[in-house]
Order: sequence, then structure tokens, then C-alpha cells
Amino acid sequence: MHAFRHWFFRSSLVLLILLSGILIWQKCGDPKVFPIKHIKITGDLNHVNRISLQQVILPFTNKGFLRLDSRGLKERLLQQPWVNTVTIRRFWPDILAVNFTTKKPVALIDKNDLLDEQGNIFSAGQIDPSLLDLPLFIAPLGQQKYLLQAFQTMQPFVLDLGLKIKLLKLVDQQYWYLQLNNGLALYLNRTEPELQLKRFVEVYPDVIANKATMIDYVDLRYTHGMAVKFKQRFLA
Repeated sequence: MHAFRHWFFRSSLVLLILLSGILIWQKCGDPKVFPIKHIKITGDLNHVNRISLQQVILPFTNKGFLRLDSRGLKERLLQQPWVNTVTIRRFWPDILAVNFTTKKPVALIDKNDLLDEQGNIFSAGQIDPSLLDLPLFIAPLGQQKYLLQAFQTMQPFVLDLGLKIKLLKLVDQQYWYLQLNNGLALYLNRTEPELQLKRFVEVYPDVIANKATMIDYVDLRYTHGMAVKFKQRFLA
């Protein structure tokens, strides 16, 4: 009988502690008891709209500080066009801190799509892509990463001349067509274009620079030379 009483007392005590824990958890989970009062958003806001972020975050705060669905909130924020990474932290008793990094565009793909540093396409969202001063890539679907690699190879040669590539196009899977920011166009072989660009850089200051406005394009697809086509109005 004594053993039964001892067992009954211990079982009742465990049950009481368990029920108390459940009641306390339910009470603490009440958003009215521990609400989120402050939201801190940090990150690059040049291309991300703070109001849009707040509209995503606020519904998740309705469950309060303890029951915030951090994983769900992170997934929703990562669906925003420019958001690259998200870090969510809670600071007792009522602060939610959201920090994010944005994608770094390197090129335009079409009217409203951009290419990031990893070669992934993303939407420009509410940002006007024409204001970003980026080169335009034209190639068959699925070859954006290939163009990015080619661009990263070619751009340093052009930068040495104080110029930039404004358009890069892979034509018929056979050769490259480039437009520079001074209006000059270049044709290059698909394979080893850096060798042809090196030749172009060597002759540009003395042969081409002072005539650039008169030249339509420079064709570098020759083994040991190049062809220069002048604009019609300069041929007379």
C-alpha cells in the first residue's frame, strides 16, 4: 500500500508538471503575451522596396515572438526578385531583425530580366533595367552562363582602352558580335577571342582610336590581321 501511494504521488506530480508546462507554453505562445513590437530591416535597399518587405514580414509576426515561423518567413523573402540571402534573428523580448543581401546584376537578358554573378536569371521587378548601365547579352536560351564566362574574359581587354562592352551576342553559335560604348562594333571568332582582342588592343591607340567615329565595325576573325569597314558617309 505504501508503494502504491508513493507511485501514485510521483505519477501525479509528473502529470501536474507536464500539464503546467503545456499551459505555460500555450500562454507564452499567445501573441498578446509576447508580441513582436519592433522590426529591424537591414541590407542594401537600393533595389529592394522596404514597404514590399514589410508586407511580407508583418503577417508572420501575428503568431508572436515565440511562435514566429522563421523558416517560412525566410522562404517568402527569398522569393523577392532582388533578395539573395536572408538572416532572421529574434532578440528578447520583442525585436525581430531581418538582414538580407541583394543579387549583383552583371547584364541584361531581355526587357525585364537580369543576370547575376553566378549566371542565374532573375526579374528586375519594379526597377527599370535601362537605368542600371549594364551590357546586353543575346544568346539562345540556356547559354547565359557561357556568355557570362566569355564576357568576363573579354571585358578586361576593353577596359584597358577605357571602354566597356555594351552588347555581347553569340551569332549562329559561330562567332561573337560586340558593341562598345563608343559605338564601335567588333567581330570575333568563337574560339580564343582573347587572342584577337589582344591584337585589337595593340593597334587601337595608334590606328583606330582617332577614327573610331568613322568606323562601322572591325572584323578580327583573321589569323594575322583584321578588316575595317568605314561608315558610308566617310567613304566619299
